[in-house]
Amino acid sequence: MTFFLQWILMAAVQLAATMSPGPAFVVAVRNAMAYNRPIGILTALGLACGVAAHVIFVLAGISFLIAKSVFLFNFIKYAGAAYLFYIGVKALIFSKKKEDTQNAVQNSVPDKPLISGYKAVLNGFLTNLLNPKAVVFFTAVYTQFIDLSTPVFMHLAYGVTSVAIEFLWFAGVAIVLTNPAVKSKFMKIMHWIERGCGGLMIGLGVKLALTK
Repeated sequence: MTFFLQWILMAAVQLAATMSPGPAFVVAVRNAMAYNRPIGILTALGLACGVAAHVIFVLAGISFLIAKSVFLFNFIKYAGAAYLFYIGVKALIFSKKKEDTQNAVQNSVPDKPLISGYKAVLNGFLTNLLNPKAVVFFTAVYTQFIDLSTPVFMHLAYGVTSVAIEFLWFAGVAIVLTNPAVKSKFMKIMHWIERGCGGLMIGLGVKLALTK
């Protein structure tokens, strides 16, 4: 199989995994809807940075060690579950009902974000970094395409592709969800959306904690 065909196949697998529902999707939707477009895009950047870390771990052989170590895998698993539980509880606590649609639309793009850009990036980064399923996924996928004889440029191409897909997909999600015409339709139920995202994050955290 030529490099181009291998790259297409790997990109397709990565895109399918990125688009599938999970902690990254919930965090991306919640931040975009609860705050504004820049915060949503910065969250996507953080998610991409988390993917970049996993790619580096795979290429350095660290992910293989984590996947084979019960202690390391469980450490990441419980840390990730605790983080998802934490941000889920925060979403539930700080969710609030808007008085009317007009005020909601005006408040949906505040002059000063309710969280900093740094926190948005950190949200995304930790969500992907502390997901042990990502460790297993990247280890399983990359070992299908990379071995000791694979040229360095192919390593880089696969890694850049994974990171780019993660960022572009979730940045696109943020842009669509923060379109005024789209967002205005959701603002009356924004408090329920945020509570739903918070509940999903808590549920995903519990599910992650029970993962073997």
